[in-house]
Amino acid sequence: MSTIFRRVPALLASGCILATIGAGVASARMAGPEVFRATQAMSYVVGSKRAIGYFQSVAGQCQLTLMVAEATDPDAGQAPSAARLSFGMAPGQSVSLGSVEGESIVATCGAGGETLEVRRNKVVRS
Repeated sequence: MSTIFRRVPALLASGCILATIGAGVASARMAGPEVFRATQAMSYVVGSKRAIGYFQSVAGQCQLTLMVAEATDPDAGQAPSAARLSFGMAPGQSVSLGSVEGESIVATCGAGGETLEVRRNKVVRS
């Protein structure tokens, strides 16, 4: 069994990774907003946290599921357990996930709940 699967059981148990196999993982390194389709995987580092998830289109709305945990090196030791967050959003509605370090992501439900736009707000350090 690989090191990652032994050390991140909470994320695997959530099913968010299994539900998105083959959908591809979007990179949070790109500039500007990213647009996701239903069940497409997303992964972001937000300050000292990592958020991994997907959304589903349900009755014309976006049902967003994120697993949030400490962003740790999988080879450094046992990863802490994650917390699962689920949000139901009407088209045009947004939710924000922020860190103490000042970084955040804002997810906005698209028309008819068909897409989800994620905008990353990074800290500008002087």
